[in-house]
Amino acid sequence: MTAAGLGFSFIPELSVTVPGLMTRPLVEPEVVRTVSLVTVRGRPHSPAVGAFVREAHKQDWNQGVLN
Repeated sequence: MTAAGLGFSFIPELSVTVPGLMTRPLVEPEVVRTVSLVTVRGRPHSPAVGAFVREAHKQDWNQGVLN
């Protein structure tokens, strides 16, 4: 619908892959989201999931958070 000019999309800027779509920065209101990483305690992870969880634990997820 967006490509046909019948609406708009609210997606990350770098996700626009369709030629001809225009992007505009959203300044107000600020958009935030909460993302949770959940696993089942005691269940072994596959190597890929284990690597992802380890890398996620290394990040400072509070960086840039405004309270």
